Amino acid sequence: MKAFRDRSIITKTRLITAISMIAFILALTLTFGTYWMLGARRTLIQNAEQDGAAAAESIDSLLRTITEDVVAIFGTEDFVLELNNMLSGKEDPIHARIAIQDELMRLATADASILSAIILNSEDSGVYSLFRDAVIPSRSKTLWDSEIRSLSGVSLLPERPSPIRGQGDIIPLAFPMATRFGGIEISSGMSDIIAVALLSADTINSMLPEGGALYNEKGQRITGAEEQTVGRVYSCTIILPFSGLSITVSRDIYAGFLDLLETALASLLAALLISVLIAVFFSRMLRRYVTLPIGKLKDSVKEIENGNYSVKAGFQGNDELGDLRDAISRMATTIENQIEEIKEEEEKQTRTEMRLLSEQLTPHFLYNTLECIQQEIQTGNSKASSEMTRALSLYLRTVLSYGSETITIRNEIQHDMSYIRIMNGRFRKDIIYQHRILPELEAEPILKMVLQPFIENSIKHGFGIGDDSTWIQQPEIETSFTLSGNTIRIEISDNGRGFDENHFLTIMKGGKEGEGHVGIRNTYLRLIKFYGEENVRISVSSLPFYRSTITIDVPRLPK
Repeated sequence: MKAFRDRSIITKTRLITAISMIAFILALTLTFGTYWMLGARRTLIQNAEQDGAAAAESIDSLLRTITEDVVAIFGTEDFVLELNNMLSGKEDPIHARIAIQDELMRLATADASILSAIILNSEDSGVYSLFRDAVIPSRSKTLWDSEIRSLSGVSLLPERPSPIRGQGDIIPLAFPMATRFGGIEISSGMSDIIAVALLSADTINSMLPEGGALYNEKGQRITGAEEQTVGRVYSCTIILPFSGLSITVSRDIYAGFLDLLETALASLLAALLISVLIAVFFSRMLRRYVTLPIGKLKDSVKEIENGNYSVKAGFQGNDELGDLRDAISRMATTIENQIEEIKEEEEKQTRTEMRLLSEQLTPHFLYNTLECIQQEIQTGNSKASSEMTRALSLYLRTVLSYGSETITIRNEIQHDMSYIRIMNGRFRKDIIYQHRILPELEAEPILKMVLQPFIENSIKHGFGIGDDSTWIQQPEIETSFTLSGNTIRIEISDNGRGFDENHFLTIMKGGKEGEGHVGIRNTYLRLIKFYGEENVRISVSSLPFYRSTITIDVPRLPK
């Protein structure tokens, strides 16, 4: 086997094909007609049983549905009153017929298989039908006297001509009813009236399988094929659980089959059976030496595609597939090394970009603040210069953060408070800053300096501070931090003049520079680079001079 295993794929294929062809020629001399016949007989029996079971389920479901409709139609208080008037003789037959037209119409339209409906008075044999239907006098009774006397509960009666003119054959579905304690129920004994749904015989027959017939509990045939007495070799009976009816399916298995089997078909079918066996052997050989190794190679390539570069196709052999296996293994190792190098380079580049973006936020602010402190010192205002110097110290401590990209929410708020103190000192303003946060959130880490660019935007563009065009007498800024699941929601609100929401989002995400919003654009870039663009959600709303809010949702970081 080792010598065969190491041969080329083409050689393996040729050898296996030659062996298979020889076996196929030998198979043509054999016959297995008997096995084929048995298989065909078993299939026919299974089909008969399955067809009978399907028909039984359909017919039983139909009868159950109609019965439920009858109970709903004739179980109302209005019909009980109408029935009592009818039975007591208080109403003449014409008025009685008018009174029950609604119930008859509802029954006649309850299912597509119902052609019409009538009601029989058990006491005087009166017939009540729909006004739309022309009743044939000779058939008006619909049910024979012997049938009426023997009715017990819901009964499906044998096929017969319809009492309604223009209709074909029907199958009556009778519901004997009697009044009990002021109500009405389907009776298994004496009845006051009989509601009859005239089912289409064609519809019921279409539900029966070939060679099938429907019988009642007494063994009386209702409809379907006549019972076969000659040539029948198989018959099965299925009981309908709801109605108690039964379906008998008869099939002649051997008709026209034995003659064909005795001729050339026997040899042909036997040869086909042997061919199947040979094909199985052929496929197993191909699978073992060709397709199975190829499948393992395919699986290993998929694993490599999914990022598992240590996988190796586990099969033996030194043929072309073995060479391909070794080449794929070497390729996976090379790809893994290259990906690790690329990741390291990308991480270095990302850290560099983050530092550059963060640095863009501070220089111009630092220069202006130091200049303001210098002016306070020159004018002898030591208290103001001291406060601004302390605020600047706290501010720079957060900016530097010893090289860290994250700080706690507590420190972020402290940073923003320092920034606002500096701005109040620079512009001689009294900006009110409030923050809302639960105590348990104060130690949560977030990306540093997220709020300051938006606060700066509120001061400059919302309040007009810094260009002698202040629009708000009492500027107010509020920040809040909330936690929902693993998402931290940050909100920055002010009472400034507001902004166009779409324009703001376009500037922030589209990078429109030269409009005084570099800090906001840079902050957005820092957020998506740090958390991932798919994890950052930003929404804005603006009511000018009342409340403008920027909402930022970011994932919670591990501590």
